[in-house]
Amino acid sequence: MANQNGNNRARGGVDKKHPFIRLKRKAKLTYLKILRIDDPPERIARGAAIGVAMGVLPTFGLGIILAVAAAFILRANKAASVLGSFIMNPVTSPFFWTASLVTGSLLTGKDYSAIYAKITKEGFMTGAWDTYMVFLAGNVIITAVTTIASYYLIRGAIIRHRRNKERKRARKLAGL
Repeated sequence: MANQNGNNRARGGVDKKHPFIRLKRKAKLTYLKILRIDDPPERIARGAAIGVAMGVLPTFGLGIILAVAAAFILRANKAASVLGSFIMNPVTSPFFWTASLVTGSLLTGKDYSAIYAKITKEGFMTGAWDTYMVFLAGNVIITAVTTIASYYLIRGAIIRHRRNKERKRARKLAGL
């Protein structure tokens, strides 16, 4: 049943939005949660970067557990590590897998189109077994790049967010 705004709502339910819209909202919420963590920016960024690393690496479902353990050992923010591990999701997985395969192919000199054809023809598990080293070589590079980039991007975003928040607070106190 449509309400006055034209939104479709199930009785007592939530909007039935397109999956990409829901994913975008979740990503923004995760981003805002990271920005609002009360800890030094470096510690938060370190935790998020650890989470990103564990999200991109093939951890076979143990990414969050490994992220929290690594955050504990490296004295990083554990909440940020959990939030950072959400970078790997159904939308981003194909990108990271493809990028890892192409990068590994360039590093090892093996043709990625032949690897992709083998995986498509023989199934993921059979084809992946033969090409795992190619994928892993590329994945290590992709993980390193995304981890380093996420650290600096998140650290910068937190610093900017806090600076802007402080400016607003100062203007409000000054009566502007």
